Amino acid sequence: MSVESSRSDHMFYLVMLHALLVLTVGLLAGVMLVFSLLDAVNLWPFPVWQVAIPGSTRGWQAAHVGGIMNGIMLIALVLLMGKLKLTSKTYALCSWGLIVTGWGNTLFYWAGNLAPNRGLSMVDTTYGPADIAGALAFLGGGGAMVVLFAIMYVLAGAALRLLKARG
Repeated sequence: MSVESSRSDHMFYLVMLHALLVLTVGLLAGVMLVFSLLDAVNLWPFPVWQVAIPGSTRGWQAAHVGGIMNGIMLIALVLLMGKLKLTSKTYALCSWGLIVTGWGNTLFYWAGNLAPNRGLSMVDTTYGPADIAGALAFLGGGGAMVVLFAIMYVLAGAALRLLKARG
C-alpha cells in the first residue's frame, strides 16, 4: 500500500467517523423532539420529569431530520470521492471540508433552534432579535454552505473530466 493510498484511507475513515457522529447527534435531536412534544422528560420506567425543553418542536424536528440527512450526505460524498480519481491533496481538502460542513450544519440546527431569530441572520429578523446562539447558527450554517458549494464544484469538475476522458 502506498503512502498516498494510506493517507486517503485515513481520510476516508475520518470522514466516515464524523459522518456517523453527526448522524448520531441528529438521532439525539429526535430524543429532544419527543421530549419537546411531551413537554417533559419521559423515560420509562423512571418518573416523568416535567421540564420546559428549550427550543421549539419545529426546531427539534429540523435538527433531527437535518442531522440524519447531513450524516448520510457526508457518507455518500466520501464514497463518491473514491470514484472520482482526485489527487491526494484534493481528496484531503474535500474530506476536511465535509467534516467542517457536517459540524457547521449541526451547529446551525442546534443553535438556530435556541435563537430567537432562528439563526437566519447576524441581526434582528422578523422572527426575533439577534443573540449569540443566532450568530453561532448563522456563521456555522453559512460557513458550511460556502464550503459545501466549493466541494460540489470540485467534485462536479472531477466527474466532468472523467466523463470527457471516456469519450
